[in-house]
Amino acid sequence: MNAAVVSATVLALGVLAGSVRLLWPSRSATTRARPWRTALLLVGQAGAALLLYLAMFPPSTRTTPAALVVITADATEAQLARIEPQARVVALPEAPASAAIERVADLATALRRDPAVERLEIVGAGLPLRDRHAARKSSFEFDPAPLPRGLVELWSPRRVTSGSSWRVSGVINDVPGATVELLDPSQKRVGNAIPGDDGRFTLQADARTPGRAQFRLRIRDAAQAVVEEVEVPLLTVAGTPLRLRVLSGAPSPELKYLRRWALDAGVQLQSELALRPGVRVLRSAAPLSADALRELDVVILDERAWQSLGAAGRDTLADALRAGLGVVIRVTGALTERDRRDLQALGFDVRDAELPQTVRLAGVETTLTRRPLQVESRDGVPLLRDGRGEPLALWRAEGRGRIALWWLSDSYRLALDGSRAAHGTLWSHALATVSRPRGAREPELVDADPRVQLRQVICGLDANAEASVVTPDGARVPLLRESSGCAAYWPESAGWHALDTGDGELPLYVRAAGEAPGLHAQELRTATAALVANRSQRPAAQRKGGAPESPWPYLLGCLVALGATWWLERSRAGRP
Repeated sequence: MNAAVVSATVLALGVLAGSVRLLWPSRSATTRARPWRTALLLVGQAGAALLLYLAMFPPSTRTTPAALVVITADATEAQLARIEPQARVVALPEAPASAAIERVADLATALRRDPAVERLEIVGAGLPLRDRHAARKSSFEFDPAPLPRGLVELWSPRRVTSGSSWRVSGVINDVPGATVELLDPSQKRVGNAIPGDDGRFTLQADARTPGRAQFRLRIRDAAQAVVEEVEVPLLTVAGTPLRLRVLSGAPSPELKYLRRWALDAGVQLQSELALRPGVRVLRSAAPLSADALRELDVVILDERAWQSLGAAGRDTLADALRAGLGVVIRVTGALTERDRRDLQALGFDVRDAELPQTVRLAGVETTLTRRPLQVESRDGVPLLRDGRGEPLALWRAEGRGRIALWWLSDSYRLALDGSRAAHGTLWSHALATVSRPRGAREPELVDADPRVQLRQVICGLDANAEASVVTPDGARVPLLRESSGCAAYWPESAGWHALDTGDGELPLYVRAAGEAPGLHAQELRTATAALVANRSQRPAAQRKGGAPESPWPYLLGCLVALGATWWLERSRAGRP
């Protein structure tokens, strides 16, 4: 029980005792006070007690929290004109030059100078990585600057395996009638696309010779004039052959062309054909066991092969899955109730449904068929979609492994109709997604788009390793270790850098400061908007803060109430 509660209790008991004394019936009617006198005395002593309590524990002032307007890069004249004249305004180093605005080295410096600031108003492109940590304790608003014309989002792999296909996707802003071309390192066009209404596009190419390569995206407008060219760096490595085992309940064209693709792709293939329970035809495969499964990356099987494993075999496969094995279950026929229960235990709820059985994949004219199934999974991720965006396969994590359910029936038709590349890409992507992870964990670059003169944070380094970065001119720059366990690096030149961890080198590409401005602007906007979304927004007005109010007005009011009550108590006013 704190002092305020104790004081309130004592004052309340005093007021109660005084009220009882005043209201106690008098012995003689001739000495009984008038009602208005009794009412004034009751109100006076209650008011004096309340004012005394407020003098001892004055309420806090209710104020609007102090706000700081922070000008960042690319802030427009229209945005600056909307700032209120009396607002406290600072500009970060990247902000447009203005003699009327105070410039600060970073946001942390501005907050140290004015510790009363509780709310930030960010104007412009957004906060760079340097200032995001300082902004986490403040609630704030964000007025983003318009994105520049051209490429504003880009997704491409940093590393691919030699001989595989890879995809690059992105978003184009404010280029009506745009076309996008993908050029290989020899400047030969290897793909082109027309962005959709939302500006999104996807291109595909093949990775051939191991090594560092620089592809290029070229964006043209409706008049075929070049709007922007952006480098797409790619590291191609010689991959370790995938160790695959295919189990099927009967011969089929799907199995035939899947095996043909696997052999052409250099996959270490083992196959098993279950003719009936207990009778199997093995090709380069040992009997299925826990030891044999530990030597595999992926197992593909259909529902009949799943049934022929028996309870013990399914348990062995499930244990290997949780230990890291990738599993793909192809549904090619009717499922029994036991099959559905087993799949539900693995995270897939499968039901028959009245759905179209003919489908087409995006960018492919071949008509394929699917099982009419409705598949749901609480944490499932689409592995394959048709041209309308409906899933044809889902995968989910199970322990350290991944399992996929596949209900496209005849992908082999792609190879028959002359789309062997589409057939290979389909299965290459599927197996790469679910296969057993191999190799040591590599350091992680926090910023997905490294740039000159911007701090790059590298995490996942060995605490005892003498890590450094080799620049394009061959100089070696040590990393600055941080208390978080990560390390920082400020690149001074564009091009291919190499992170030397002591156990090997990890190549990374650094863009020039002014290259692809739309990518940098979108990254700042997304990161700042995420900070805004993660902060709980409380009303700016009517929020308690600062020091309590002055107790003197309440104390003077208490003295006046006590004096008036004392005078009325001693006077003859209101008595017979």
